[in-house]
Amino acid sequence: MPDQNAQITWREGQVPVSTQFDDPYFSLEDGAAETAYVFLAGNDLPEQFRPGFHIAELGFGTGLNLLLAWDAWMRAGHEGPLLFTSFEAYPMRPEDMAQAHVAFPALDGRRDALTAAWDGTGGVLELPGLRAEIIIGDARQALPAWQGQADAWFLDGFSPAKNPELWGDD
Repeated sequence: MPDQNAQITWREGQVPVSTQFDDPYFSLEDGAAETAYVFLAGNDLPEQFRPGFHIAELGFGTGLNLLLAWDAWMRAGHEGPLLFTSFEAYPMRPEDMAQAHVAFPALDGRRDALTAAWDGTGGVLELPGLRAEIIIGDARQALPAWQGQADAWFLDGFSPAKNPELWGDD
């Protein structure tokens, strides 16, 4: 079976770049600001948060979107966990995820918890204030089988030109 892990190179030792899609996982300038603008503000979060809020995502990548959403959830002070489901075809190896997270010291506690829980194989991660399910495989097959419902969607951050299969009519 071919290696299904993310194949990456590093720019400036901090920004992972997918060799499968020839695209960086996050902005070379400020990945956290990019995520906050595109995914959080784009979904009117944290204003839309309420108990039981569920985010679904295409493309888990480094887990940065999850980290920032989880951080916003905890700062908003809601009871119960944020629910987060992500679909990822090429999961990062734990050591690569840990290296990618070094660029975000403001998220130290949460990034350390996620890094410690992440084994690269997906599944359910139960962390304080968070219940995340990472579904490994091609989203085109996994999504039709998913029985969940989401209050907000984070769509794959890779350029559609670099990952056209995910954006096809099927």
